[in-house]
Amino acid sequence: MSEVENMVAEAKKPGVFKIVDAVKNRAYPTSQIEIFIDEDSAFDISELNDQINKISAEMETLGLDKKEIDKIMKRRDEILDKRDNLIESMGGTKYTFHLRGISEGRRNEIFEMCTEKYPIKYEKNRNALSGETEKVEIEEPQRDSYFTSLLWEAYIEKVVSPSGDEQVGISFDEAEELRASLPLAAITMISEGIEKMRAATALFMLSVNEDFLAKS
Repeated sequence: MSEVENMVAEAKKPGVFKIVDAVKNRAYPTSQIEIFIDEDSAFDISELNDQINKISAEMETLGLDKKEIDKIMKRRDEILDKRDNLIESMGGTKYTFHLRGISEGRRNEIFEMCTEKYPIKYEKNRNALSGETEKVEIEEPQRDSYFTSLLWEAYIEKVVSPSGDEQVGISFDEAEELRASLPLAAITMISEGIEKMRAATALFMLSVNEDFLAKS
């Protein structure tokens, strides 16, 4: 089962899922991302996590060859030990970002806010092959940045500090500051986590609709 499918299964557990909550965004899939402020160590941990994910994916494609599975598990345990030792040595630099999915409708509303602030503009280019004039959208980095910060504000449900203190949600200004100040590896992990959350939410709503229609 993939990471996205695991998110959906968790959101649909008995006692968690309700159709009314789902349409109000409360029962949507969630995930946690561990961010390390120490940039070098954060990159190393990200690399080790990628290796662990690749091993897990590799195991899903194997048959029941116990010797091969034991070999892979040993390699996985060695990487986990290396990662855990690195995390422990970093002390109080780990922050946990909790993400929760949002509806595609809400995401579209956010994009519309961006296009109102930074309207989409086009320029005319001539196609070298056909000779016809085509409309090409002009890139707008400010709109892209604005959209990303709004997504961070919408998806980040809370942040837990190394001491266990919690901040519920983040503001747009805080999203801007985080994107300017966090290590690149941390920014990448959060942005990738948000995209995975979008896929999980789409799958979640699809499965919810299937369940609902099947029982209707």
